[in-house]
Amino acid sequence: MSPNRPRIVAVFGSSRVPTHSAEYAEAYALGKLLAQHGFVVMNGGYQGTMEASARGAREAGGRTIGMLSREFGELTPNPYLDETFVAPDLYTRIREMQRRADAFIVLKGSMGTLAEFALVWNFAKIDARQRKPIVLLGHAWAHVLRALREHLVVMEDEIEVLQIVETPEQAVQILEKQFGDGR
Repeated sequence: MSPNRPRIVAVFGSSRVPTHSAEYAEAYALGKLLAQHGFVVMNGGYQGTMEASARGAREAGGRTIGMLSREFGELTPNPYLDETFVAPDLYTRIREMQRRADAFIVLKGSMGTLAEFALVWNFAKIDARQRKPIVLLGHAWAHVLRALREHLVVMEDEIEVLQIVETPEQAVQILEKQFGDGR
């Protein structure tokens, strides 16, 4: 990787949140902060928190990438994308995001968010070379991880590759500490 290439942060979250919701505002603030710190925002490219994080980044002068899927052919990409990639299916879409991203921030979401999170988390556990920062944004994630530990066979060393934060500012601080100036 070129030392001058901006770091790409994949933001996973819900497509279902309305523009007037707290979740949309949080994703917008996250996208804006990421752009202000020199990160490129990559997400699924559709509405909800995907639109919000891309919008925040674009309005702060940053770059955005939308990772679309042919399986969502009826959906319209959000208007805040500088670049798009169309994957043939969801698995390829997530795998491409995992390959391109330097880090992941996971917002509160639904099944799609959970699938994205589970795959990148699993990739990080399988191959340390693929271990990239995974930041879970919001207090709900502590409850989710506790439930996984209580009801599934999830080990402490698997949890340790994750970082839970409460605010977009804390999420970006973690990436700044990891990467320096966003490059």
